[in-house]
Parts: sequence; structure tokens; C-alpha cells
Amino acid sequence: MVPALASSRWDGSGMPLASFPRLLSHDIDQVHHHMSEMFCPHDLRLEGGRPPIAFRHHHASLRSVSFNATDYGNPFGRVIVDIPPMDNLYLVQFSLFGAVRITQGKRTFELEPGHMCVLNPGERVQQVFGEGYKHFTVKLSKGGLEAALSQELGFKAADLRFCHTPVSLAGAAVSFAQLVRTICDDLDRGSSSFSHTRVVGSVEQALQRLLLAAVPHNHSELFDTPAAAPAPYYVRRVEEFIRHHAADPITLDEMIVVSGVSARSLHTGFRRFRGTTPMVYLKNCRLSLAHRQLQEAAETGLTVTEVALSCGFTHLSKFARDYTERFGQRPSETLKRIGFH
Repeated sequence: MVPALASSRWDGSGMPLASFPRLLSHDIDQVHHHMSEMFCPHDLRLEGGRPPIAFRHHHASLRSVSFNATDYGNPFGRVIVDIPPMDNLYLVQFSLFGAVRITQGKRTFELEPGHMCVLNPGERVQQVFGEGYKHFTVKLSKGGLEAALSQELGFKAADLRFCHTPVSLAGAAVSFAQLVRTICDDLDRGSSSFSHTRVVGSVEQALQRLLLAAVPHNHSELFDTPAAAPAPYYVRRVEEFIRHHAADPITLDEMIVVSGVSARSLHTGFRRFRGTTPMVYLKNCRLSLAHRQLQEAAETGLTVTEVALSCGFTHLSKFARDYTERFGQRPSETLKRIGFH
């Protein structure tokens, strides 16, 4: 067993969080109701009739993160759980003893001890527990995890999706598991300060960021890039192209060709390193160009309309609105300030 989960209570011989029993029951209907309340409504059935069970669920929480050790107590046969799409939470699951077959979306995999997986919101999940299966689950809020990711990336990162396959407990994954283990063991002993009001927020943030580092997701490329790293070549290449052709009718397709990468990579690169999109970057360059030209209008004799058109703006009312928002004055006021009426 890997060190992160190896102990008398984390290797399947016992149950973590023994000081926090939430339900002990032999009644499958009571178990079904309880787990639906704790997680989300779902279907639960025992394969091969209704064999005897000795269900145990231990539960503890910080603020928005909860920890759950579960044993359906089924010595033979299989327990089948069908979970509809969850809207507001991610579930991180570890196998403590035995194996489970998980189907998430269109992918099916086995989760065994020594591995972890993340169940995404918005996808139907089926779990088939083998004989004597015990597992540990960390429940994290969707809003909290996406907020942590957005803070790291510097822009709103919605629709966070983790990979569907299990991750071995190594590297960042073992660090996540060890922190979970430390928190739960401290809570179990009754002497923990992890839930202190001055501490709990930082502890939850550490768990969120470790999970983002441990399990691949659709923003991993940006998340794993050092914060101080310079913008990649394709961002700088498009920036230079825009600076030289800001007044021309540039399209996003042209920027993609210039960059040499996919539309998604270009968009995320600008978001990560410039905090904006390629098209907004182009608009801001054009606004700066228009501002300079309006300031020089005393010599050139250009009107607001001529400046707007020469800088690539075709919608004059939108140009005026964006210009005012950017510089705090209407284009005509810039002209008046230097003596044009």
C-alpha cells in the first residue's frame, strides 16, 4: 500500500474518521435515503436480491470540503449505485479495500487501492462495488474549486473537467492524499486546528490547488505553467502582427494562422498571459492608435469619423462608447481639448 494511505485505519482493515460515525445500519432503504441526503439523489440496488449488509458511513467536514469513509458491509455480491449528473460538486474517490468499476459518461475504469479519481459534475456515473469494498471520498464544491483555478489563471475558468481515468498516488497526488490523511487523523483525535476560523480557508485552498496539480484537467497546460513565465512565442507573434496591422481589417482566423497554434490554444494563451482575448487586445491597440491620432489632429486635420475609420473601426457609435470607457472622455472631447470644434 502506498504511504499516503497506509495505516491501521487507512489500509482497509479499519475505517478512517472513527470518531465521526454518521450512520450504522442494516437497512438498505435507510442507507439509500441517508446517502441521497449526504451527496445527491441516486439509485441504489444490491445484485442478487437483498443480502445482509452492515453499512457504515463516517463523515467530517471543514467549511465547504467534506470527508467521507464508506463501507456498505456487503460480504458477497455487488452493490450498484447509479448517480445522475451532479450540478455543484466534485467527488474525489480513493479505494481503501477491494475494487470498484466506475462508468462516467462513456468511459469505464477500475479504481483500486493506490489510485484516486475525480467524478465531474454534469455527467451520469455508475459505480459497481465488489465484495467488501470500502472507499473514501472528498467532496468539494464546484464554485470553490473553479474560483481557486480562476485566481491562479487570472481569468474566469468555467467548466473545469478532470480526466476520467484513475491517477496513481505519486507526485502531487500523494501530496493531496497525505494532506487529506493528516486533516482527518487530526480531526479524529479531537485536537485539530484545521477547522479554526483563521485557518480553514487556507486549508481548503491548499486542498483545491493540490487537486488541480494532481489530476489532469482541461486547464492543466495553463495551470502548470509557472506564473512568472514569459508569454509563449505564439502570443508574442500575434501581438507583433496586431501592432503592425492594427488599422487593417484583421480577423481572428488570420491571427490563428499567424500564431501557428489552434484557436483554443491562442485564446487560452492570451487569457493566461495577457488577461484578455486576441480580439479585445486588437480593439485596445486600435483605441490607443485612435487616441494618438486624435491628439495629433491639430496637425493632421482629421475628424473623429476619419480617425475611427483609419484605425479599423467600422461602427462609429460602438467606437465612441469603447473610447469613452477606455479614456474617460468622448472622442470629440479629445478634439475640443486641443482646439478643434
